[in-house]
This record gives sequence, structure tokens and C-alpha cells, in this order.
Amino acid sequence: MTNFKKIIRSAWTNFRRNGYLSFGATGIMALTLILFLGLLSLQFLTSQVVASIQGKIDVSAYFTADATEEQIFQVKSDLESLPDISNITYTSRDQALADFKASHAQDQLIQDSLSQLDTNPLAASLNIKAKDPSQYASIAQFLENDKFRSVIDKIDFYENASVIGRIQNISNGIRDWGLAATFVLAIIAVLVTFNTVRLTIFNQKQEIEIMRLVGASNWHIRGPYLVEGGFYGLFAAAVALGVFYPISYFASGKISSFAPEINLFSYFVHGIAQVFLLIIVLGIFLGVISSFIAIRKHLRI
Repeated sequence: MTNFKKIIRSAWTNFRRNGYLSFGATGIMALTLILFLGLLSLQFLTSQVVASIQGKIDVSAYFTADATEEQIFQVKSDLESLPDISNITYTSRDQALADFKASHAQDQLIQDSLSQLDTNPLAASLNIKAKDPSQYASIAQFLENDKFRSVIDKIDFYENASVIGRIQNISNGIRDWGLAATFVLAIIAVLVTFNTVRLTIFNQKQEIEIMRLVGASNWHIRGPYLVEGGFYGLFAAAVALGVFYPISYFASGKISSFAPEINLFSYFVHGIAQVFLLIIVLGIFLGVISSFIAIRKHLRI
């Protein structure tokens, strides 16, 4: 325990002596960790957006004007035979027109335009809800192959599916580029920390030689440099967390203005123990591995 305390004190002394180098190494490592936290935030936001869209998505089949109610109810009956169907709502042409008028009751121009029409321009429809959002594609395909496909004018699903696909593609692209940027920053952080520890080793050559002559153990000589690297990672993690949580708090307010169901700050607060542990371990790992490489290359014992 006494030797361990000496190693800690020696590592802290090295950390303070390096001054601007310690500040630079800690700063770059903190940027790496902040970018990693940003990627975690992006992953959460995109998953929530996709889940929200999938929760609101459905399949609507709009029928031609000459489709009879018997044909429509036959399609409804065919759909109800599927095990994945949760609910099917039928809206007649008259009901669709009444709903449209009610939703635009304050728009006199639309009301006047509708009164000038001789026929109902709206179509009868079936709104289909599935038990699992992943089943909508198979439901749409079922409608495409139905024997009454000729009286189905439009299947309203593919547009929503393309929106989800675009969101996922954008998310994957940002994630891949973000991971690449994080990897590059991690390499830079390792190199800066490596050079900082290497300079410390060069500046303490005489002290290291004396410790060898008096029979100091390898751990006693190498330990301070490994712990010094750990200090860089620990302080970088503290900076990253101290910057990230206030940013996520203010960002949550902006996000909730257009997506009230998404609370980024609450998500990271509920998982604060796991986030702290992950970032601290990752920071210390980057610092220690940088010091280890420097020791292997420049400290011959």
C-alpha cells in the first residue's frame, strides 16, 4: 500500500509538471469522449424517431369510385383472416366527406368549393393496424395480390416505409462517419498522450537510472507512467461528462418542442451510472494504453 501511494504521488507530480502537454492530451481525449457520447445520443434519437413513426404508421387501402360495399367488405374479411391484424376501420365515401368537412369547418373557401361539386370526390377506405409494425409490408403485399385488387385505387404504405428507410439510412451514415471521426480522434489522443509520457520518461532518465541501481522493482519504475496515463483519461472523462450533460439538458428542450415524447436528458439521467462507468473506463483505457505503448517503446528495464 505504501508503494502504491508513492506511485500515485509520483504520477500526479508528472501530470502537474507536464503543464500544457497534460492540458492538450486531456483536451483531445475529452473531445473523443464527447464525440462518442454524441454518437450515443444520435443512436437514441434516431431509434426514438423511427419507433414513433412506426407507432403511427398503418396501411390504408383506398377504393375506386365504382367499388361496391360488398367488394370492400370482402377485402376486409380477407384481411381479418390474417393473424397479424390488430384492427380494421372502414370509412365510407359519405363518412370521409363528412369528416373532411368537419376538419375544415373554419375554411369557408373549401366549404364553398365542396358545395359546387356534383359528386363526392373522396374514396372509401380501409385503415389497417397491425400487431407488429414489421408486418405492414406483408399486409401491403397481401392487398397487392388480393382478388379485388382492381377496385383498390391506392395502397398508402410505401410512402411511409420510404420515410423510415431514409431516416435509417441517414442515421446509419451519420453513425458510420461519427465512428470514423471518433476513431481518428482516439488515435490522435493516444499519440498525444504517448508523446507526453515519452517526454516524461526522457526528462527522468537520471531518476530511472538511480532507481535501477538501488534495486527498484519494474512495477515501481513503470507504475507512475501508467497511472499518469490513467490520470489523463480520468480527467478527460470528467471534462466530457461535465460538458455533455448540460448540453443534453438544453438540447432536450429544443427537441421536445417538436417531439414531446423524446427526452434526451432524462434518458441519460436514468442511465447515469452506466454512462459514467462507460466513459470513465473508456477514458482510463485510452490513457493507460497510450502510456503502456510509450513504456514498451522507450523504457527499457
